Amino acid sequence: MSKLVKDMLLLASSDAKSWTLCKNIIDIDTLLISLYEAYEPICISKKIRLRLEISESSYPKFCADRERLFQILTIFMDNAIHHSINNKQIEIKTAAAAKHITFFVTDHGRGIPEDDKPYIFNRFYCADKSRTDKSNFGLGLSIADELAKMMNGSVGCEDTDGGGATFFVKLPLK
Repeated sequence: MSKLVKDMLLLASSDAKSWTLCKNIIDIDTLLISLYEAYEPICISKKIRLRLEISESSYPKFCADRERLFQILTIFMDNAIHHSINNKQIEIKTAAAAKHITFFVTDHGRGIPEDDKPYIFNRFYCADKSRTDKSNFGLGLSIADELAKMMNGSVGCEDTDGGGATFFVKLPLK
């Protein structure tokens, strides 16, 4: 219940435009390793393989709110774990382009039904399989969407080859 209250307060502060950003240069490698280390024990306990892809070339300078970006990625990771199947894999990776950087979390679970896709970032929306889960209130992805917009970015979801979903957050480099 405390998670619901915390999520509701977070969304209320978003509606009131009272969120503040603390932008700094982010070390992308460190951010991704921190995310991996936070979720590795959970994945091991659930028999899910966790894979981190870090580019051999250096990432561009990137300025954003590290805490808010980490929050978006944890929402994606929580969903990936919740919808993953034992002995499958979750991947974390990043791709940089000239004007933006995109962070991906990919699972190989059940995927998202076509009918649900237009609504997954709406508040309180839960895909059919989650409706009976009392720990899921349908707020996480809407919070991720709001946080990305605050940083002039966007979130999205694509089907994963072979089943599952890939969630991403795309943020401007400048």
